[in-house]
Amino acid sequence: MEKAILITFLIATSLMVYQTLAQEEFSRKSPKPFAYEPAAAYEYDHELLDHMTTQRIKFLQDCSDKMSSKCGVEMTEGLIDDKPVSENCCVNFLKIGRDCHEGLMTFVFATYELKDAASEILPRSKRMWNKCVETTAAKIGVPLAFET
Repeated sequence: MEKAILITFLIATSLMVYQTLAQEEFSRKSPKPFAYEPAAAYEYDHELLDHMTTQRIKFLQDCSDKMSSKCGVEMTEGLIDDKPVSENCCVNFLKIGRDCHEGLMTFVFATYELKDAASEILPRSKRMWNKCVETTAAKIGVPLAFET
């Protein structure tokens, strides 16, 4: 059951981020769109989940449940456009905790659709976290910043 829920989350998150990234990449670089292969993506992502423990899946599911969908969308757009997020979303973001943030980002950007963007997006996610720590942490306690 937990894997089914996480697969649903994975697919929804991956597709949302992938579509935005692909559209942006397409408009910036190439007249040829990215060829998405659903069977290959499913097999790859299923294998990714099969190598995760039930505890890890539960941890990531709990983490994703803590983030509001509004802030999830705002953060996705912020990662793609390399822009800061609102103070309210920073509070939500920091409250999920650094381990949750890092775990979700690593997991989502290990998926078939997003693995090629990981080297660009993961450093942005750390900058976003650090910016939220810098601007918002005093209001909720002091979470740790990522090393720069």
